[in-house]
Amino acid sequence: MKGSRLVYGSADLRSDAVTGPLLDQFYEAGGRALDVANVYADGESARAVGDWLALRGVRDEMVVYGKGCHPPYCSPSLVGDEVDKALEDLGIERLDVFMLHRDDTSVAVERFGEALLEQVRTGKIAGFGVSNWTMSRFRSLADFLAGTSDRLVAFSNHFSLGEMVTPTWPGCLSMTKGDIAELGDRGVDALAWASLGAGYFAGRDAASWNSPENDARRSRARELGDELGAAPASVALAYVLHQPSHVLALVGTRSRTHLEEALSACRITLTEGQLTRCPRPRRPGNGRPREPARGSGVPRARTALIRPGRRRSAPG
Repeated sequence: MKGSRLVYGSADLRSDAVTGPLLDQFYEAGGRALDVANVYADGESARAVGDWLALRGVRDEMVVYGKGCHPPYCSPSLVGDEVDKALEDLGIERLDVFMLHRDDTSVAVERFGEALLEQVRTGKIAGFGVSNWTMSRFRSLADFLAGTSDRLVAFSNHFSLGEMVTPTWPGCLSMTKGDIAELGDRGVDALAWASLGAGYFAGRDAASWNSPENDARRSRARELGDELGAAPASVALAYVLHQPSHVLALVGTRSRTHLEEALSACRITLTEGQLTRCPRPRRPGNGRPREPARGSGVPRARTALIRPGRRRSAPG
């Protein structure tokens, strides 16, 4: 499975004149991974991505992460329907990775695991993962699958230069560097959603990241940007991309300028000294994640950062 460490998040994409040029820009810069979800604009975002894939004829070059089972559809009995919806909206026959968008902790992880394995057996998905799950639940799922399947390949919670002070939406969780290290040991990719703090590090007023500590980190990113001739957002995203290579950064935008800032992050090299000037909190925030699972039968490409990611929910 090919891919790129920068994943284009589709939450803000629509079937309009903006989407095609943005995805072209991402693709031409080496972007090879896309993140879609059934709840994004009730499927319009996925349909826009699917139209672009068909128009450009690049489906086989792209890794597509599709999320489903967001409440009120978070049930093992609906996993098949949610996979079918994702495939129909995208206009493709198979998802590279299907991810449970949320968890229902009243349901045994074994039931979710069995439902996901059934979708692998049907050939509709190559692998699967979870998003906004706790570490203990993820470990339980991994234990259930141990020795029987290597298709648990991805885990997606929030991670950025800043600390998520309050969840952006109900059920949203973060992951720590310790979580990321364990994910790597388990052979699982860590998809960092809101890798720019929902625009906080691009200068936006994002309430879930407003804190004196995050403001100080944003100021340091601005200072480093001045030194490097880069936008603060590029520096903040570079911090995420300087984590171990199994960490993938999800970014979403409708601005070509902001997309270029994200792409520019892939060309920034931060020294150890510069990284320590942008320290991340030692303790997890309100939205703490938990760790993931085992190795992947879907081989993960460790490509370069990037060579020169009605039903509504959060992008997470």
